[in-house]
Amino acid sequence: MWKQTAQHWWSITREAVKLWLDSNAFSHAGALAFYTLFSLAPVVIIAVSVIGIVMGEQAARGHIVAQLQDVMGREAARAVEQAVARSRIEESGLLPTLLGVAALLAGATTVFGQMQSSLNAIWGVAARPNRNNLFALAKNRLLSLTIVLAIGFVLLVSLLLGVVLRAVLEFTDRFVPAIAALLSGGEVLVSLLTASLLFGAVFKVLPDVVLHWRDVVVGALVTAVLFSVGRWGIAAYLAHTATASTYGAAGSVVLILLWVYYSSLILLFGAAFTKAHLLARGRAVVPRNTAVLVKRELVTDSPT
Repeated sequence: MWKQTAQHWWSITREAVKLWLDSNAFSHAGALAFYTLFSLAPVVIIAVSVIGIVMGEQAARGHIVAQLQDVMGREAARAVEQAVARSRIEESGLLPTLLGVAALLAGATTVFGQMQSSLNAIWGVAARPNRNNLFALAKNRLLSLTIVLAIGFVLLVSLLLGVVLRAVLEFTDRFVPAIAALLSGGEVLVSLLTASLLFGAVFKVLPDVVLHWRDVVVGALVTAVLFSVGRWGIAAYLAHTATASTYGAAGSVVLILLWVYYSSLILLFGAAFTKAHLLARGRAVVPRNTAVLVKRELVTDSPT
């Protein structure tokens, strides 16, 4: 029984690695890192705005910066914070404000367009050629904006739960240390579930494939675990390679690029694992009405 189960998951993992490599994940991760560099500040600004409705803008920014420091390191988080401060809309007047909001939304949604293209490559689908390309672009941007707002909402729920758990943790630690340790584990579980929900939403919504939540839940959980473990490895690697000092003033930017690059590799592997798990269950890849399956064919003989 255990042997068959292990063989089953090993087969899925092996197929996921093959799909991951065949889809040229390293190039897609590089593209995601590049686009994220310009989209990260707008995404953080929108997330702060969403969370700030409940917690206040200053508290929201402080919590998000603290999360970025835990994940990316102090120098990279400081660079993001400075970019956010410089990207804020401070001009008065209707036209400058509208132009600033438009630029902000365009920047925040660009990375999700590239992410959709990368996920489509793993699933072997592509958007159907459409004569009304402007309408398709507007639709994709609206979808990306919805995901950005959803990320802000999920982060809000996660931060609120984290605040409650920390408050209860500080109270119980004085009286019942055993319960405090249990609550500390609950905080880790909340973080893991939040990441799983975010990855699941990305895997379900962005690719041009018909998927249900049951199709993405396992892949999202695997991705969340890999991301939680991998972020410490990435942080340790970046800390010991002296990247910031090597590149001087651009060191913090390079740190962001490297962190997003390695994180994107984990994200794309999670998508490949989701597809491998779907195929192992006997399900076929079904593109949406707006997409088609893509077949790669190698031609070895030159035409006569």
